[in-house]
Amino acid sequence: MIPSFFCRLQLPSGPPTVCVIAGDDAAPEVMHPTVEILRMLAPDIRFVEALSGREAQEHYGDAFPDDTREKIDAADCTLFGASGGPGRPVLWYLRWGKETYVNVRPVRWYSGYRSPMLHPEYIDYVIIRDNLEGMYPPREGDVSELGALTSSRSWWQAPPMEKQGAYAVRVCTDEQMYRLAVSACELALCRKSTGYPGTVTLGAKYSILPRTDGRLRTIVQETVRAYPSLKYQEFLIDDLARRLIAAPETLDVVVLSNEHGDILADVASGSIGGLGLSPSACYGEHYAYFEPVHGSAPDLAGKGIINPTAMLLSGAMMLAYLGFAEQAKQLERAIEKTYHEGACLTRDQGGRRSTMEFVEVVIESILKGA
Repeated sequence: MIPSFFCRLQLPSGPPTVCVIAGDDAAPEVMHPTVEILRMLAPDIRFVEALSGREAQEHYGDAFPDDTREKIDAADCTLFGASGGPGRPVLWYLRWGKETYVNVRPVRWYSGYRSPMLHPEYIDYVIIRDNLEGMYPPREGDVSELGALTSSRSWWQAPPMEKQGAYAVRVCTDEQMYRLAVSACELALCRKSTGYPGTVTLGAKYSILPRTDGRLRTIVQETVRAYPSLKYQEFLIDDLARRLIAAPETLDVVVLSNEHGDILADVASGSIGGLGLSPSACYGEHYAYFEPVHGSAPDLAGKGIINPTAMLLSGAMMLAYLGFAEQAKQLERAIEKTYHEGACLTRDQGGRRSTMEFVEVVIESILKGA
């Protein structure tokens, strides 16, 4: 379930349009069946395919051609597979070009997931991650340049300008940190209405980085106070990493910076059974895109065995964003039923079935009204 805060804002003048970018390597093998299921569930959606990466390079001589950019701009949102490297500029445009400022990564165990945890049934929370700032996109340079910074005179350790090396800049604006905090609170409020505890948890290194993580801490604290029905807790980021494994049942909505969220979201995926199970969505004021957490899996390309779950669940998040909430629930229930029955699982989950065999069982469950 997502709050209205993460739904398409503009009044629809017609059926919604989705730009479909299948991606590289094995990604198209999960994208194509996902789109077919989405067509079945929501026939009103108009899907427009666009090329990226190696396929676009071969066809247009450009990994991110103007045609793809135009289709992204003309659509209400984008469904993206995964990039094998050449298609990365497309993701950068979806992220920074469309200013999709918050990354939402649900972390929920379904019965049947091959989790390494002793009690995975307690894992059911959401990571809210900064999608624009922090240390991404890269802003790097030579160590010798740091001496030009006025603030370097007050650092507890002077920059080693006499040595060869590099530095990276971490950017944290109040505007972005506030948007991140509000997003977390709105989602926590929505989850609370359905029975979740309504707790916002901050993970940051505020003990060492007072100007960046310390400021994030202050902004999240102040924002949560504006929502009297919500609870707040905070942990140093290294302690939170431990709690993802030791006490996941204490988490509801977890707020993280860009790079911290990038790392810990993968840890969270590992706790439920792997990256092949984890969807994600990136929301902005006027745009959103949806993609699985996993990469393009070049080692699985052409084998027909990649797990489609993350792509399917990302599609469900897209349905909810476009206003097809009941259809999103249908898809989620069908996936949950497929895992619970356990008769048709992919190899990463201990089964022997192919991508399409798994998809066919999900479709059958949808048709039967799972």
